[in-house]
Amino acid sequence: MAACATTASETREEEPNTGRRVPSAPADAATDAAPGDADAAPCADCEYFPEACSAEVLCPNGPFDPSAPGGGFDVRTQVNVIRGRSSSDVWAAGALGALAHYDGVSWSRLDPGNRETLRTLWLPDSAEISFGVFERVYARGAGMPTADAGPSPDGWTVHSPVTPPTYRSYDLQPVSAWAAPGAEWLWCATRAWRPGWTTGLWRMRVSPDSKFEFAHGASPQLCATLPCSHMTSVHGASADTLWAVGVEGATMRITNADGETPTIKAFNSQTFDALLGVWAASDSEAWAVGAKGTIRHYAGQALLWDVVSDVPTIEDLNAIWGSSAADVWAVGNAGVVLHYDGKVWSRVKVAGLGARRPDLTTVWVSADGHVWVGGQGVILSLGGKP
Repeated sequence: MAACATTASETREEEPNTGRRVPSAPADAATDAAPGDADAAPCADCEYFPEACSAEVLCPNGPFDPSAPGGGFDVRTQVNVIRGRSSSDVWAAGALGALAHYDGVSWSRLDPGNRETLRTLWLPDSAEISFGVFERVYARGAGMPTADAGPSPDGWTVHSPVTPPTYRSYDLQPVSAWAAPGAEWLWCATRAWRPGWTTGLWRMRVSPDSKFEFAHGASPQLCATLPCSHMTSVHGASADTLWAVGVEGATMRITNADGETPTIKAFNSQTFDALLGVWAASDSEAWAVGAKGTIRHYAGQALLWDVVSDVPTIEDLNAIWGSSAADVWAVGNAGVVLHYDGKVWSRVKVAGLGARRPDLTTVWVSADGHVWVGGQGVILSLGGKP
């Protein structure tokens, strides 16, 4: 159980049910997110969804604009992940090969050469890497392994990674990934269709013989003891200390994460609800969010995360990110966005959506006031600006 501490040396899919302790498969195919503009029911939350954009309000900005270079994404497309190197180098990936880049001026749509759903982004200094399943990795840039296919019109090549003998593709679904700048290994949180059968924590690198290589981050034997076979999110403030969260409140601290033998330790999150996102402000402070408005805070205790009360939503919170301990953002279902200013969590208004209340699935912050939010048919930024 997550309360015990132990040490050890995306294709058409169903839409998740709100509030489940164990989340269903993600609703990230282009046909999964309905536009939802025809709902004529009385508006009970209009104060959070104004018509007009303003500087302190999140507004649409991104590759859904039909005038964007390469054309706009279909409004039914779900954005699964947004990451960047800086405020002028931002990437978004999602359903059915959706891929776009922001250069500080405008968004451009890119062609990875396949209509496969993408759920991860790894951004080394001189390359870009994305995948939705372990069998195929899409990459472009310097220092990449020899390709199995490609390049696409925008320079993306396809690679078949090396996997360990215990790997079974039908058991796993990558959900999220993270590598600190300069790290050798990209850590991946995966959903296991048969929890307890395999690990939910994997690592990928470019091997010494120049191939993409996946390896266990935590062994299947360890995840038969600790609750780490069904993980949802991973993040760290450094290459060697990471946090990973998952279903039933699973919360794991990973040390020596970029070394040969990572150590996994279970912490008590004080919840059995699914945790869906984690962000580390430092090696000694982190935040996690999850089902039914759950928020947890780690502030350096030996084993325990703190319960955060007075959260202004009961919607599932799907992702969290920040620029500092006093600038943290969380996003969730039904268009919910929350901000923490170092003292209190508050609701953030979202303009320009009409009657739509899209589920929001990803958030990335480059600096104070520079936040990007993505989800079902939308990318948002403050004031509609970067």
